[in-house]
Amino acid sequence: MSMSLIVLFVLVGTPLLLTMIALSLTRGSVETGEEWTRVRWMWAVAVLIGGVVAWLLYGSLDLGRGAMLVPAVLGVAVVVGVGLGETVVRPQRPAGPRSASLVARQVSDYLPRGLTAVVLATAVLHLATLTLTTVTASPDDMGRAGRQVAAQCGTTGSAASPYPGSYYSVPMSVVFLVIGLTTVAALMAVVRRPRGFAPDEVGDDVLRRWSTTRVLAAAGAALAASHAGTAFFAGTALLRMECQRAWMEPVGWVLVASVPVALLLLGWFLGRIVTPGALPAARPQQPAGAR
Repeated sequence: MSMSLIVLFVLVGTPLLLTMIALSLTRGSVETGEEWTRVRWMWAVAVLIGGVVAWLLYGSLDLGRGAMLVPAVLGVAVVVGVGLGETVVRPQRPAGPRSASLVARQVSDYLPRGLTAVVLATAVLHLATLTLTTVTASPDDMGRAGRQVAAQCGTTGSAASPYPGSYYSVPMSVVFLVIGLTTVAALMAVVRRPRGFAPDEVGDDVLRRWSTTRVLAAAGAALAASHAGTAFFAGTALLRMECQRAWMEPVGWVLVASVPVALLLLGWFLGRIVTPGALPAARPQQPAGAR
């Protein structure tokens, strides 16, 4: 089996396996209709497409740029799958008189606070790392801008690559901007969709909370995995230089130390995608008006 086929299996098979586990674990915990089954299958299709796109990028972008974009692309796929699933698929309208809550639903009402805080902190950490590596990088020996880090000590100098300067950080930043926009759009789609995927309001809110958790966890997983790779290559490049500026060694150790933290967060985020949460306590019923 060629290496490309192994990579394809990992990029497509692993996310699909996690998706199927998530679908099986949520089945039966909340009573749902046929429409929710179609929503869940849209998640699987989106992840499959994302895995194929990640594999194509992995093979087409040279010098590791494709590999560094893989986690972000897979994260976008999960986010888009959840958002599209609850936008395209509509629950069947019940016959007879219907009622609607007079209280507008807000995205903040469905966000898990702990997960939201960790995702935001991971985003800030990764953005700070990319900013640092971008401003401290220099062209490599082939003239490719932002691919190595260099230092001059008197008459001698030292350089190390690959280093995630602009050669890597610019495409990564573009993809993470896409993740941010799609995350906001998916959260709004989940919260604003009409009721009807569950037989009652409580069950429908449970499904919304699970979907918002999966959207946030997918974005967090993409950020954590990308930070682990970025910090590892940046930190090891700084530490193996024979000639260093004063800031390079301490920053290098901090970056290397952040790698296992990012990997632990990655595992936690993946766990939240697969098991987004327990059944919450019933919420007080909102006033309803006939329409």
